[in-house]
Amino acid sequence: MALATGCTATIGGNNAGGGGAGTGTGIGTGAGTGVGTGSAGTGTTTGTAGSGSVIPLPPPGTCVPGIPATTQIPRMMNQQYENVVRDLLGVTDLGGAAVSSVLYGDFQGPMTAPAWSIYQDTATKIAAQVMAGANKSMFISCDPAAAGCLQTTVQTFGRKAFRRALTTDEVSSFMALNSLTPAGTPAQVAEAILAAFLESPSFLLLPELNTTAVTATNGPAIQLSPQEVATRLSFLLWGSVPDDTLNAAADANQLSTADQILTQATRMIAVRAKTGPMVSAFHDNWAQWNNQSGHWFQFDHDPAKYPTYLPAQKTTFKAEMNSFWEEVAFTQGSFQDLLLSNVAFVNQDNAAIYGLDPTQYPAAPAMTKVSLDSTTTPRPGFLTRAAFLSSYSGYSSTSPILRGAFMSIWLLSVNPGAPDPSFTKATVSGTFPTEKAYVEALTMQMQPCKGCHSVFNPLGFVMESYDGIGKWQTTDLLGGAIDASVTTNTIDFGDGSAPRSITNPVDLMKGIAALPKAQALYAQAWVSFATGRDPNGNDQCIVNQMSTKLAGGTSYPILTMLSDLTQSESFRLRVQATP
Repeated sequence: MALATGCTATIGGNNAGGGGAGTGTGIGTGAGTGVGTGSAGTGTTTGTAGSGSVIPLPPPGTCVPGIPATTQIPRMMNQQYENVVRDLLGVTDLGGAAVSSVLYGDFQGPMTAPAWSIYQDTATKIAAQVMAGANKSMFISCDPAAAGCLQTTVQTFGRKAFRRALTTDEVSSFMALNSLTPAGTPAQVAEAILAAFLESPSFLLLPELNTTAVTATNGPAIQLSPQEVATRLSFLLWGSVPDDTLNAAADANQLSTADQILTQATRMIAVRAKTGPMVSAFHDNWAQWNNQSGHWFQFDHDPAKYPTYLPAQKTTFKAEMNSFWEEVAFTQGSFQDLLLSNVAFVNQDNAAIYGLDPTQYPAAPAMTKVSLDSTTTPRPGFLTRAAFLSSYSGYSSTSPILRGAFMSIWLLSVNPGAPDPSFTKATVSGTFPTEKAYVEALTMQMQPCKGCHSVFNPLGFVMESYDGIGKWQTTDLLGGAIDASVTTNTIDFGDGSAPRSITNPVDLMKGIAALPKAQALYAQAWVSFATGRDPNGNDQCIVNQMSTKLAGGTSYPILTMLSDLTQSESFRLRVQATP
């Protein structure tokens, strides 16, 4: 199938009432992705965050045994910083704003002067808030004026903040704040010490400086210290600092083997309050919420055509999706369940979209877990939730192109390349009974469009059973009966039946869930997210192992995938990066 050129088109034309606002598929091909939470605390999945459009992860490649080179000094990302000050100091906001929102935007590379200034200002504000608040004892539990109190505080808090014991020189440097002229009160000195901790490079960075040489399976390597392993583990699973139990295991040298690490990983994963948000963050990233060219929650809909739609529903849509990701994972669900589960979370904002009586459900932001219809009006997986269906639609219509392009590009890694500018203003005249008929006429009239849209369109057409805000429909807004049946080469069940006939969303989701390529891409996304590295041959070995297990379907739960990420040699070893 020809995918070298792409096309976009004005969705609207002369079709009365048909088509949505905007042009083309909106699928970008530039570099950059949203930020992930790396095993060392930082990273992106395929490029630099915020640098424009996002390209999909490349198809899985060849395994090259060995340990990939990694940075030794990653910096905490903003959400991690927020989690850390919450866990260390009980700080959940600054002046009513989320801590992560007051920091400089996430970035890679050297520290900048504006970012450093904001870190200093934020540290000063947090220190003042802690010393004047109810959580003061989380930093200092003795009288600052008492003999030995400040030094004990520096050593005990420093062990948690730096994720390791402080050196003698470091203790002395913090204690020097008690010898300045003019002298501050003991409480002022304690506040200054806390601020100094929060702006220290050893706090903001997650360094891996151990130099113990070992022999790995494929050559020489450097063993991470137990404290460095603990940091990798806690930032992978919780996006935050180790707790007391993990610190104790590190200090007792109980994190040197895969089994020891697995013991702690299993314990930590079970703490849903901490692991759950990380699981949701991964799936938000996987589903392209961070993609600046994505359509999630970006656009509104015509109230004349969709009277039950309100812009405020977007908040509920986001909350529902994050609850869905977490619920699937913590009920031992697998990749396949993300595409097939009929679990949903509803309130008065979104209940009607699912055919439920809003008066029977709580007002936002509360939500109730329900099981949606799996037969008459089926709702298999996240692609049939209002968040996706409403986001990937036009202002006054559905958008088979957007829905199909999302599935093709982000779930199957079928990348058509940049659109051909010569075909970006195509229009079609006439009256069409359905959006499907209109889009077929629009995109199939010129040869350069057919390559892309022969892939995108069929997948999107299957989703025409859901209207522009996600409600089930049997009649198109244009008046014609919905026909969701298609024939496509994109979904191959591996049974020799391609091209494949698909007649409903359930069969489509089963097809995607069963595709080895889709499974491998999901595994690859987890590995890239967890390590903060672009896909590479060394990590591909882990991807391959996970992909093999994923082929077993529900026998490989998401949480088991998460624990498996901690079991490779590359999780507890590093190699010297080539200059």
